[in-house]
Amino acid sequence: MATPIRAVTTAPGADTAAQDRAASDRASDSATPDRAASDSATPDRAAPFEPRHLAALVAVAKTGSFRVAGTQLGYVQSAVSRQIATLEEAAGTRLVERARGGNEVHLTQAGEVLLTHAEALLARQTAARADLQQLAQGETGAVRVGVLQGVGHRVLRSALAVYRQRRPGARVEASEYPADAPLFELVEQGRLDLGLAGMPLPDGPFARRNLLRVRWVLAMPAHWRIPRHDGVVRLPDLAGQPLIGRHDERTGPSLEGQLRAAGTEPNVVFRTDIDETMRGLVAAGVGAALLPRVSVHERDATIAVAPLEDVALTQVVGLFWHRERLLSAAAVELRGIVSEVCGRIEPGEAGDDGAAEAAA
Repeated sequence: MATPIRAVTTAPGADTAAQDRAASDRASDSATPDRAASDSATPDRAAPFEPRHLAALVAVAKTGSFRVAGTQLGYVQSAVSRQIATLEEAAGTRLVERARGGNEVHLTQAGEVLLTHAEALLARQTAARADLQQLAQGETGAVRVGVLQGVGHRVLRSALAVYRQRRPGARVEASEYPADAPLFELVEQGRLDLGLAGMPLPDGPFARRNLLRVRWVLAMPAHWRIPRHDGVVRLPDLAGQPLIGRHDERTGPSLEGQLRAAGTEPNVVFRTDIDETMRGLVAAGVGAALLPRVSVHERDATIAVAPLEDVALTQVVGLFWHRERLLSAAAVELRGIVSEVCGRIEPGEAGDDGAAEAAA
């Protein structure tokens, strides 16, 4: 499993550096009121939002604390407070509110609006740095790929074999994730070149190719006596039965959602996004779960599988990338090989992606 994204923290002894940085910020931010006053005299001009101030807003929003945000960014608490104050002057409105009687803070409605733009702007800045680094490395840099669990061994195994035949010595760094939500952030930031995830994609600067359909099944402990109707299980027959659910419903079809739509409140006794953990819990008799068919061994006598009546248990998996980033020739070639190996499905749904491919 891929190493989780680590938060940046200050090392022991870094307080002096943080104070020096804070002093530099005071010198820089002290000019802001004059600039703001000058800008307010010219309605057509607005004070710019500086990236470090936007980064402070994002950190405060995520941590709910000036102190913790400062620790993550390598600043003292007072420096973060000044950066937010400067950002509020540039925005012309209050962005952060302190909770009465406590140290916790939260964003105002204006702060929430700006937060969305701040995250996108900072992601673009990170992506720009990644493009410049890639340009400097030329063809020596690795192609970085992130994949949703259960997909990597099916898609990448054959694709990487072909890729290495065509590009001997080329490097591919692949990481597997239990859910695909981190992949979108990493691709948007330029920290991954390609991602394999469930469709449809969330909103973002992404282009995609649909690759394959994954068939899911209802997996139950083999000793359960659930009625079958022509080999199919009906949702009402699962009422009250212990279920194993997921934290992130993007990782596959939602059994909970299907039950609620049928008027039954699901009895979830355990949650995990890791397919192998779910399979083990089903085998141990803890409950039933929806799993990719390929993750359940046909000879496993501890698990019984069945389709659900009137429920489409399929998931489209696709390859996606940042449509505004410069992909290296190696990444473009690997993208093409993955498509060749899988066989592109539903080409009519590609939309504008075909034009993006031709331009890439």
